[in-house]
Formats: sequence, C-alpha cells, structure tokens
Amino acid sequence: MLPEPFQLQIASHRQILNTIRIQGEISAAELARINNLQPSTLVYILRSLKSKGLIEISRISAQLGSAGKPPTLWRLVAQKGYIIGLEIIPNEMRASVIDFSCKIIHQEHQLGLDNIGPEKLLDSISAFYHKVLAHLNLAHKEIIGVGIGLTGLVDRERGFVHFSRKLNLQNYAIEAELRQLLQCPVEVVNDANAGALGIKWQVGNTAPVKPNVVFLTLNEKIGFFGAGLILNQVLYEGANGTAGEIFTSLPVLAELYDKAVQQKGHDFPLVRRKQKAEKIDLDDVIACAREGCTISGMIIKRYKNFIIEEIVRLVQLLNPHVIVLGGDITDAKDLIYDEILAKVDARLRQIFLSGVQTPEIQFSRFGIYSVAVGATALILRKIFM
Repeated sequence: MLPEPFQLQIASHRQILNTIRIQGEISAAELARINNLQPSTLVYILRSLKSKGLIEISRISAQLGSAGKPPTLWRLVAQKGYIIGLEIIPNEMRASVIDFSCKIIHQEHQLGLDNIGPEKLLDSISAFYHKVLAHLNLAHKEIIGVGIGLTGLVDRERGFVHFSRKLNLQNYAIEAELRQLLQCPVEVVNDANAGALGIKWQVGNTAPVKPNVVFLTLNEKIGFFGAGLILNQVLYEGANGTAGEIFTSLPVLAELYDKAVQQKGHDFPLVRRKQKAEKIDLDDVIACAREGCTISGMIIKRYKNFIIEEIVRLVQLLNPHVIVLGGDITDAKDLIYDEILAKVDARLRQIFLSGVQTPEIQFSRFGIYSVAVGATALILRKIFM
C-alpha cells in the first residue's frame, strides 16, 4: 500500500493531480478546461489536494496586456516524497530518483555486484537502496515507493518472476520479498516494459505520447534485445507476459572483437585498452570508435546493422508511430543514428512501395538510465491512474 496521502480514492482528484504533473504548472482555468469540470468542482478538488500537501501555488502568472486578475498557477509539491527506479542487470544496478514533481534528482550505477540468485539479489538490492538513501540524505519515510525493472519473464500484476536466466530466478515472488525487506511499496516489471511505461507516463517530458510506441532496450551484458510495446496507449504484455521478448541473440562482443583483430591486427586503441583492463564492454568500444579506432568501428557497425534488421521486422509486424532506443547503445547515437534512419527508411520503401510511413526513431534522452527512469512509472501509476 502507498502512504496515506497518496491514496486518492476519487478518480477526478487523481485526474487533476495527473494533469498538474504533466503540465508542470497550470492555472485553475486551464485545469477546468482540459478536464471539462465546473469551476466550483475544481476549487473543491484543489482545496482537497492542497490539504493533503500534494499541490501548492507555484506563482502568480504575469500576463502582460491582459485585463483582470492574473491567474494563480498550481504545481506538485516536489519535496512531498521521492520515488526510486532501479534497473537490475547481472552484476550491476542502475538507479534513478525522482521527486514528487517527477524531476530527476539523482542517478547512479554500481558495477561488480553479486546479484545472481534470489538471496544474493535481495541483499544487493537492499544494500544499493540504502546507499542511494544515504547519498541523498533521505529518510526511509520520505520514499513513496520503489519501481524495479529486470530482465526476464515478469508477471507485473503478481510481482512474480517466471524466469530470468541471467539473474538465475525461476518462479520467484520477488515483489513480496522486497516489500518486506525494504518496508515500502515495491513494484516490478520486465526491463523493456519499464522503459515503455516511462514513455507512456511522460516521465520528465510534457510532449504528448503517440498511441503506438515501441521501446527497445539493448544491453550487451544481457545479450538480447527487449521490446516494450505501447499499443493504442496501453502497455501490451501478452497472455503470459512474454510480449516483446526478442530471442534473437545480440552479437557477442568478445566474438566481434576477436574477428576484428584477426582481420585488422592489434595496433588499435581498443586492443591497447583491453590489454590494460583485460575485459572490454560496449562503452569502451564506443569511446574508441570516437577516436577513429577501426576495429571499434567494425563492432559498432555490426550492432547498428542488427538494430536496423530488428526495427524493420518490428515495423512490418506492428507499424508503430514511434520507436525509442534505450540502454547502452544510446551512448553511440552520434555514430549510428543518421545511418539507422536512412537504412530503415530505404528498406521499408523496398518492402512497402506505398502506404507505410517510416516511424519516428528516437534515442532515449535518459541513456543508460532509460529503464531505471521508466521503473519510477510503476509507482506513479499507483498514485495517478
């Protein structure tokens, strides 16, 4: 259960609160117009929300040249509470913290965690959670809830992980365990669906969301592409929660590296970096590609071609308005974005001679924190939906 101030039983109160959340700040007149409410009804709702400490007067709008009393603008009380979004990756966790106004106040990630298997996973989440609280000097009572996105087949309604090969979880009631451990509301979802929910709930963004959106997350450590599907403005999870699972394996970085070195030799920045660190990840490849490293460019090209093929397949199947790319690959936007747009468009024109428009393709502005930011929407929907 959410803390009492956030348990709004009346739908119109949640509706007004959500409109203020999306707009950032807004006048009572605009609230009444957008939500088709009588001014007297709206005044009652605003008083109720204010009495709960959820909203406050932002400022008095200065409308130059207009007659009459300038309007009062309302906003959410940012310090009312905080929501933590976590992405769980094998041996790594990423956190995004938003205040009640949905402003991101902190992001961090931690590598080298021992989080494989139920007991180790719970210990790692608890330790990371308390580390984030300590860093922000937040009291436990200030946390509204924790949203978690993780790889695998997740029953969001039951808070149940059917299977996660990478985290070694099977038939595991993770949500109930975490609620008891952290002593606060916890919601869990598949990582790609978390990213999709972040888009649907416009976390950190006031732009209207198109009806059909596909969120794709590429994380080299997981090894698969995941897709979160917003269809007709609703998260589509399928009959058993497996919708969006793309089981085509990502190119294996170690194999791509070995093949590139065999073809081009050892005198390249990425090879020298690997000799120092023994192990490289996609961040290393991207950094070296920007230095003009030939073998890094070859590896990035292989990932880019993989993304193009998957986007073309998804467009043929779902014909979405927008495709958003998130995860590790977002750091390579400057290296691959223009060519992805051009090649996807060319491929679709070959397949569909007319009648199909290439969807808008975006890179998530939250980068590697796309899933963690999206996970906060799990708690937002409990308050505002």
